[in-house]
Amino acid sequence: MSNFDFLRDFDITLWKLGNRIEKQVNISPSGVKADATTFLEYILKQYLNSVNIQYNSRKNFSDQIDAVYRLDGIAYGFKEKIKNAYNMRSHIHDNFEDIEKNEYVVAMQLHERLFYIAKKFYRDSDSYNQYKGVPEYKPLKLDFSDDEIELLEIPDFNEIVEFKYDYCVVCGEPNHSNYSIFCEDCNRQIDNANNFISIRNSFGKDSRFTKEDLIEYGIHEGYVLPLINSLVKSNLLKVKGRFYEFNNLNIESYMTRIDKYITIGELITKFREDKLSPTEIKETKEYRQGSYKQEPFYQFFKIINEEIINKFETDLLTTENIWDSIEYTNIPQKDLKRWYLIQLNNYKKNEINESFVIFNRLLITDYLSLKREGIKDSDIERQLNVSKEMLEFFPKFYPEFESEISQIKKDLILKLLNEGKSKSQVIEEAGITKKEYDDLIKYSKFKENEFGKEYEKIVNDRKEQLLIHLTTNDLKNSCILTKITVDDFYHWLDEAKIDSDFYVKSNKILMDKYLNERKTGKTKSLVCESIALDESIVDKWLKRKNKLFDEFKDKNLKVIVDLVLEGFKNNQTKKEISQNVEVSVNEINRFLLLGKRGSKIYSELYDYYENEVIPKHLKRFLVEIKNKPFTKALSNVDLTKDELIHYYQTNDEFHDKYLSFKMERYVEEIIDGRTHEKSLKKSNLSCEEYLQLKQKIDEILLHKRMEIVKKEILNDSKSDVAAKRAGVTVDDVYDWYYKGKSDDEFKEFSEFFYDHYIEPNLLYLNRLINEGNPLDRILKLFDINFTKKDFEIWQEEGLIDKENVIVDLNDDEDDEDTSQSLYKSHNKLYENESKKNMLKPDGFNSELYDSLNDEEEISIAKKEVFLKQKKPSKSSSILKKDEKDIEKLKKEILGNK
Repeated sequence: MSNFDFLRDFDITLWKLGNRIEKQVNISPSGVKADATTFLEYILKQYLNSVNIQYNSRKNFSDQIDAVYRLDGIAYGFKEKIKNAYNMRSHIHDNFEDIEKNEYVVAMQLHERLFYIAKKFYRDSDSYNQYKGVPEYKPLKLDFSDDEIELLEIPDFNEIVEFKYDYCVVCGEPNHSNYSIFCEDCNRQIDNANNFISIRNSFGKDSRFTKEDLIEYGIHEGYVLPLINSLVKSNLLKVKGRFYEFNNLNIESYMTRIDKYITIGELITKFREDKLSPTEIKETKEYRQGSYKQEPFYQFFKIINEEIINKFETDLLTTENIWDSIEYTNIPQKDLKRWYLIQLNNYKKNEINESFVIFNRLLITDYLSLKREGIKDSDIERQLNVSKEMLEFFPKFYPEFESEISQIKKDLILKLLNEGKSKSQVIEEAGITKKEYDDLIKYSKFKENEFGKEYEKIVNDRKEQLLIHLTTNDLKNSCILTKITVDDFYHWLDEAKIDSDFYVKSNKILMDKYLNERKTGKTKSLVCESIALDESIVDKWLKRKNKLFDEFKDKNLKVIVDLVLEGFKNNQTKKEISQNVEVSVNEINRFLLLGKRGSKIYSELYDYYENEVIPKHLKRFLVEIKNKPFTKALSNVDLTKDELIHYYQTNDEFHDKYLSFKMERYVEEIIDGRTHEKSLKKSNLSCEEYLQLKQKIDEILLHKRMEIVKKEILNDSKSDVAAKRAGVTVDDVYDWYYKGKSDDEFKEFSEFFYDHYIEPNLLYLNRLINEGNPLDRILKLFDINFTKKDFEIWQEEGLIDKENVIVDLNDDEDDEDTSQSLYKSHNKLYENESKKNMLKPDGFNSELYDSLNDEEEISIAKKEVFLKQKKPSKSSSILKKDEKDIEKLKKEILGNK
């Protein structure tokens, strides 16, 4: 009784296999391997059927049993037990020491394992209630008897069928044979080669023979002549009269070619009989040479490729797995694409290939599966090798393709959004484009379908989250925390109704943030940058009209006015305030004008500007105008010409000071020699003002000129130089001098001119004359200190003691005598005056002798004498006056610039 008898009524095939294995353990232990394989693969097929998977003989056993386990078709422990038993088959021939003993041991172990596997398989079946009747395992004893084994006939699935091709597998010519893969010519060459080998082996390679010898050898008489002709043509036989000899030099190359024919036939037959896989046949040198179009293998190469396509179609129909079929047939992508295009064209002609239908069905299924995983279209197309033609055909083959793709995209969008992903993340992970995303949302809202409703719910939740984050974060970070982009937020705002809760709340929060930042003095652009807000949003706030925006505009205006006021308090100009606050100068002026008109919001700004800013500007203007052009001075003090005119007319203090400056500037310009018109323009003095103030201006001009003359006199200038510097003539100077005798306005100048110019020169002039010195020599000596005009005036007034002294200035000896006499007189005066402790007057020209440098030591002595002699007179003068501190007077005159 067999251990497997419990299977008799359960599964007859498995029972027969078990009995066969049990008998083989003793008789042929090495044969247990093959039958154990069949036994286990039979069980595997049953489990595969239970989970709707088709058995694939080319797939790994272990992978297929794992697939059953993953689909819960088998327990893990049992799965491993089956795999271990399957792996034991390879152990039978692993040990080479004591082979016979090891084979028996392994065979018995495998037999035992198969029993328990069959027992478990039986227990897991629908006949579980019969399990209690299964007997325990009975270990086998080694039995070396010669009992026959009842062999189980197992069908040969690789049944060999005869086949032929329309074209010869060697030469590619049409094949009219009904039984061969070779054409008649190639078949004849093979037959001739066989006969040739037989003849040569029988006759000997060096023998000679005739046609009759071949007939006697057994070759049919009608075939002898064609055979000989063929061999002669192939240069295998030499003709020697009526005799023939073997051409041994060509035999090797000839037989090599015939061997190639036979090899081609053998390879094709093996491939057709599945004795060679597509991968194996592609690895043959014959196939590789055929791929390079080398004869005689090129036709073989084409036939194999056709056969591979046929095998691919057959395998696809059997397994319904594109990738397994591609892997098995090792079909190149270019060949697969060519096959697809051919079948597509046939399909359009209504010539339907079932394998093409399955291929598209499976490919679309895989495409949709990958799409559900969120893989991008480009990645799917690359992974599945989907061509443009395939994509265009899918909707025609499967009309629901596009709608299913659309639904997959919607499902992915909702799934990812619910996971908290941002729009960009959804687009990335769903494998769609931004346009596809936007189009789906837009279309769904229009249709108001379930997807649109679910999407709207998600968006509303995000909006609530955003409002919460906005209270403590800037816009950018709030959007990041909400998993949206700033653009998404702006899109929501654009779509939202102006009175909606989200629109009002989000804008109000942002408005408050904006105003708080603006109060710190930041410009609009800096505020928007700090709170990550687009400036266009602020522009919209300022343009739109309703309660929300009107309140913002009022608050924003108040902030700007306060910032302008703060700028004035910080001594900023309107231009500086304009740049810092981002408000135009014209707008600032408008604020001030409105404040002037009594507008409450601008009143404080206006009051401060009028009472604090303007006085400072006017005061500074009076300083700037002294050294800068009018326009530059205005610009520097932040005043316009109109403002200056206004405050000149309304501010008495500024009016008086500026008018005084204009008169003084006019006077300065006149003294500098400019015309009346140019002087008016330079001083900004109007014609009306000039006419009204002409008398006063003339007075200022007169006194200014007198001051210049006095300053020049103190600087040792002669009367003509001093007059020229003051823009008058010497006569004008003496006119002032004479007027001073009776007019108080000129009195001070008259006294000064006499004390510092006339008297000092007269004193020494008269003394020298009284000492007997020639007048013309004296005049020549004093030419640097006064002018001829001065001398004439003094002489007419009787201020010079002697008038008619004639000296020949060309007599060198007289000159020398005169010089000696003058020197003695000077020396005498020096001695007398020294005794009286007389001091040098300030009005005397200290450069008197600078023009006499050509004199020797005598001239130097003269200069020293005069420097020490000149002093103010102690006698009465024509204009008696009190003594003055000369240094003090000099400082007053020279310092009054």
